[in-house]
Order: sequence, then structure tokens, then C-alpha cells
Amino acid sequence: MTYADNVVPQDLKLPRAETGLFLRGLVGSAVLLLAIKASESLFFGAGYFSSLTYHPFWIVILLAAVQHGLFVGLSIVGLATMMMDWPSRAVGTDITEYYVDIATQPVQWLVVALVIGLYRQQQLGRERALAQEAERLRNVNLTLAGEIHRLDAFVARTELAAATRAFETALPHDATGADILEALDRLSRADASHRPMAFIEAARTCLSTPVVWLHLDKNQNLSPVIATHDNIQMPNRTPAHILTSAIMTSASDQPLRFAPGEGPAPAGYNAICRTVFSQVGRPIGAILALTPSERGMEDAEPALAALCCAIESSLRRSPPSRAPSMIYLAPPREEPAHAHA
Repeated sequence: MTYADNVVPQDLKLPRAETGLFLRGLVGSAVLLLAIKASESLFFGAGYFSSLTYHPFWIVILLAAVQHGLFVGLSIVGLATMMMDWPSRAVGTDITEYYVDIATQPVQWLVVALVIGLYRQQQLGRERALAQEAERLRNVNLTLAGEIHRLDAFVARTELAAATRAFETALPHDATGADILEALDRLSRADASHRPMAFIEAARTCLSTPVVWLHLDKNQNLSPVIATHDNIQMPNRTPAHILTSAIMTSASDQPLRFAPGEGPAPAGYNAICRTVFSQVGRPIGAILALTPSERGMEDAEPALAALCCAIESSLRRSPPSRAPSMIYLAPPREEPAHAHA
């Protein structure tokens, strides 16, 4: 540390980041000085402002010190001093008296700029410290938000892994536990635009039987909006007294079962249903797995729980902006996946 560092207060040092503000204040104040000087020559004649009790440069110096602090104030004092019209020394006037007389006004400017500038500089230092603290807190907040996001993703992935282990022994087709976990993870991270196809992919990976996503509308009726198979004749709308009352009172870990032709179950299929809840705990729909036998309902239950967990995580990350207005019907497995209106 040098001697200058000990003498000059920290608030008086001009940080590199403040150079632009200093130059902006200096240029603006200098333009005002030039405007006053030009108006004197145009309207009053040279030396008129020097004969006044209070020179108009006072206005610029006070503004510079109050708005921009010490450094701009002192710079404007020096510039105003050089732009002054100094009176000629009269014959017989003592030279010391002459210089004291012409130096009186610049000294007054200097003292005022020092007093006001020092006070303003302390305010600017506090404002700069508050801004730096706010920026530090903002960075801390962003870091914490990132950590929470990563932790939430880790928890969701762990829940999916735990749900996957329950049915790894009865995987559909040639799928592996890693395939199921990857498909569920894609569904949990899908936004609103990619959610339908991610749901179809995850449902097909977890279950070989048809899976349908039912949306709970504002009239408290359930309607199919996403299906993994297009050859199932689903009811267009399930009456509220059959399913909605049950789904509204059912806990998310209690599946509902329906015999063929009962409630939302089409003819020839047993159905097992799980409620999907929003992040505030409001039921927003259900996932329906269709099985040809009651034995298949037992096998579908853990897969259905994993699908619910994944889609609820997706809804937490990217809530739907509006209710679905169309049904997504997936083609058979051997055909490329696409969506129909």
C-alpha cells in the first residue's frame, strides 16, 4: 500500500467502472459553461457577467457538484476559472490586492465544490455499495435457484428410479430399466409443446397396453386428450357422477379400477386410473391404463404410478397455458409417431 492509498479516502477514488459517468457529467457541465459564455458574447458583451455579484457559472458549478460529486465539481471549477473574463489591473492598484480580488470568486467556487462534492461523493459511494450488494444478492439468488432446480431434478429422477424398480421384472417388449428411466426422465423435463409425444413415448415404454390421458375440464368432466393407441373407442366425455366425484376425493396414491364398459373403460377392457395433481394439489386429470384382464391391472399399477410422477414433474416445470382442445392419437407402434388433430 502506498502513501497515496493511505491519504485518499476509499470513496474518493474513481473506480474504472465510474469513468463513463465522470466523463458524461464533465461533458454535460462543460457544454453548459460554453452556452453561458456564448450567450454573454451574443447578448450582453464581453465581461458583463464578471461585473455581476453572482456569476452565472455558479449555477453550473453547483449542479456539477450536487449531481456528479467531487471530481466533476472540481473539474468544472478549473474550467470555469479559465473561461472567466478577468478585469485589467487599474493604474495605481496594488498587484497583491488585484490578484486577491480576482481570486476571491474562484476560491469560493473551490470551497463550495469541495464541501458539496465531498458530501455527494459519500452518497455516491453508499449507492455504489448498495448496488454491488444487490448484485451480489442477485447472484446468490440465481445460484440458489440453480441448486434448487438441480436438486428438484435429482429428486424427480430418484422418484422415477424408485418407481421403475417396482416393475423392472415385468417390462413390456424388449425394454430395459434404463430405457424406462430415460423415457420417464424425458417426460418429466418436457415442456407443454413436447409433453404429448413424450407422454406417448414413456407410456409405450412402460406398458404394452393402451394408455390414455384424461383432462379434467372446468365443468368437472373428464375427456381423453392423449392416447397411445388409435383403435380404442374411448367415451368422448365421462359423466361427472361416475368418475369426477371419485377422482376429486381420491388420494394420488390410490388407483381407481373399472370393469369393462364401466365409467371411462371401453368395452372389452378393464381400466385402472390414477389422479394427476397440479403443484398446488388441485386435480387436473387422470391417467388411464387399459388391460384385457384383471391380472394386467396388477402389473400396470406401478407403471401408472411412475407415469403420474413424471407428468406431474413436467407440469410443475411448465404448466399448461390453456386447457387442451384436441386429442393426440398415437399411431401403432410399428409406424412413425405423429399427431392428429
